[in-house]
This record gives sequence, C-alpha cells and structure tokens, in this order.
Amino acid sequence: MKKLLAVIVVIGLLGAGAFFYLSSNAGGLIRDGVVAYTPPVIGAEVELASVDLDPSAGTASLNNMVIGNPEGFTSDHLFKMDQLMVRMDTSIANLTSDVIRINEVRLEGADMIYEIGRNGNNIGRIQENIDAYMAELGIESSDDSEKKFIIEDVYVNGTNVKVASDMLGGRSVGFPLPDLHLSGIGERENGVIASDAIKQVFGAISGSVQRVAQNEAIGDLLGNVQGTGENVVKELEDKVVDEVGDRLKGLIPPM
Repeated sequence: MKKLLAVIVVIGLLGAGAFFYLSSNAGGLIRDGVVAYTPPVIGAEVELASVDLDPSAGTASLNNMVIGNPEGFTSDHLFKMDQLMVRMDTSIANLTSDVIRINEVRLEGADMIYEIGRNGNNIGRIQENIDAYMAELGIESSDDSEKKFIIEDVYVNGTNVKVASDMLGGRSVGFPLPDLHLSGIGERENGVIASDAIKQVFGAISGSVQRVAQNEAIGDLLGNVQGTGENVVKELEDKVVDEVGDRLKGLIPPM
C-alpha cells in the first residue's frame, strides 16, 4: 500500500511538473511552431519575436511578427505587425473537437508592402502557394482528415500600405487601409481547414488593397498631370492638325 501511494505521489509530481513546464514554455513552443510550419504553407519566411499566453482569458498574442515575401518579389516584407491576437475557448471540449471554434483574430498596426510585378502581386502569389501546398498534399477544403476551424470574427485595423511596383516609375504610393472586419469564416461549411481560412483572410486583404491602391494611384497620377494638362492637350491638338494638314496636302492637287 505504501509503495502504491509512493507511485501515485511520484506520478502526480511528474504530471504537475510537466504541466508547469508546458504552461511556462507554451509560448516558446507555439512561437517555434509558427516559425517552422507556416513558411512551407505560404511560401514565405516568417519571423516572430514571442508569444504571450493568458489561459484564463483564452488569448494568445503573437508579438513583432514579420511575414516575408514569396519568391520573385524583392521588397523588404509583406507584413510587419506589432501584434496578432487570437482569442478562443480553451476548454478541453473545444480544443479536442473536430471543429475548433476561434472567437476572434485581431491584427493591429501592421505595415504592409503590396508589391506588383509582371507576374502578379505578392499577396496573390501567397494564395497560389497555399493552393499548391494543399494540392501537393492532396488536401481539399472538405477533407475530413484535417482539423477544421470556425473563426467568428477577424479584425484588421490600423494597417498602413505601401505599393511598390516598377509600373509606378520608381515612385511609391502609400495610404492607410480601411479597417476590415470578416465574420463567420467556416461557419457555413461547418469548419474549414487552416490553410483555407488563411487564404480567405489574405483574399479579403488583397481585394481591399487593390481597390484603394487603384484609386490612390489614379488620383496621384491625375494630380501630377493636372498642372500641365492644358499644355499637353494643346500640343497634341497642334500636332494632330499639322499631321492631318500634311496628309491633305498630298491628296489634294495644287490649284
């Protein structure tokens, strides 16, 4: 009986020690996992300084995160953010469910470089990389063998965007991105796999950036032309008149 009690005490102490170790080092383990496993999915390097956990509130904060550019793009980074916060139900029932529900993902104060090249843009390339990764593994969005997620709300706030492109003649266009709120990712499908959820978020950001970038770029170009517009039109007008006159001279015989 004493030996049995001793074994139980040892197992209890080992379990408590393991729990304490995992709790105190969980942030580091998550950080290492993000840095190791995200790049193959998106085709770009990921840097992450630290992860802060608050189990009682069910939150994880990913601090000073940098998402690099996919191959073929040369700007410093795609995303550089102060904080990416995730809030979810940390109960055993939710964490062990086939469909894990995440209450909120909040991206605050990001610095984004949207690079446009001859073969598309950097966000679009990441979406293509995700598709290629899923296809290579034979994974589809409806694959029941993969863990699925429902994300109730995604907030992208305070993002500053810089557009980099050779098509802008060496100039850059910068602007704040309107705050984004996505809701119910995976709700209708009763869960989507992680890579599909990431793709939906990137797709929404890309669409918003493209709309704003087009307006900003057009406005910028029009502003530069506005001061010389009348002179340009007059010069073109005179040139057309001269060319038409020369052609008419060749068609009409002299009197």
